Amino acid sequence: MSDLVISAPFVITHDDELGVIEDGAVLVHDREIAAVGPRETIRAASSAKEIAYPDGVIMPGLINAHTHLYSAFARGISIPGPAPKSFPEILELLWWRLDRTLQAEDIYYSALLGVLDAARWGVTTLIDHHASPNAVDGSLDWIARAFEAVGLRGILCYEVSDRDGLEIAARGRAENERFIERITAEGHRRLRAAYGLHAAFTVGEETLAAASDAARRLGVGVHIHVAEDPCDVTHGHQTHQQG
Repeated sequence: MSDLVISAPFVITHDDELGVIEDGAVLVHDREIAAVGPRETIRAASSAKEIAYPDGVIMPGLINAHTHLYSAFARGISIPGPAPKSFPEILELLWWRLDRTLQAEDIYYSALLGVLDAARWGVTTLIDHHASPNAVDGSLDWIARAFEAVGLRGILCYEVSDRDGLEIAARGRAENERFIERITAEGHRRLRAAYGLHAAFTVGEETLAAASDAARRLGVGVHIHVAEDPCDVTHGHQTHQQG
């Protein structure tokens, strides 16, 4: 693939030495960044085609450190009946109803919509926290396909919870562990895996201990909601005497 030069009045590098480059440019070689510097320097080193953004700024891609890509289906949805009065009611009346309906095709297309939207607005890395209790097995593979189709980076995990019963919680743990082992074995360039847990107020001691042990054994981090609402803090105080 031929080289390409992208230039703009400002290039933000987040590098202590380069800092913000005025009238800067980026040299791309085989879809990889090969050089960053003043436009004159980059142009002198390459005769590649140049795409100029005279009113733009070039910067590293943004990172979304927590998202639920399946929530694409909630756009424009209103909850029937009286408005929820608390965060748990929002979960019960909207999000948990939605995630129970998801099947493989839904998982893929909601993820594809989300990663396309992310790329459009400059987000190049996402951490996705997925839940589909009636379509657990292989669900992370469908999301991975969407990332691969668009070319984004991601850390994917399945949201383990006891809210739909211990059997589904066990399947969620198995899905996390299967996907972690798959991504590790493949040495995937852009995708990583984490161990997903919903929150302390929907994860019992047995499930939490099993997930913790597995995450340590597999050498991955845990992605979990913490103190997202006062109800979670109260649960921590009452159950564990901390929070």
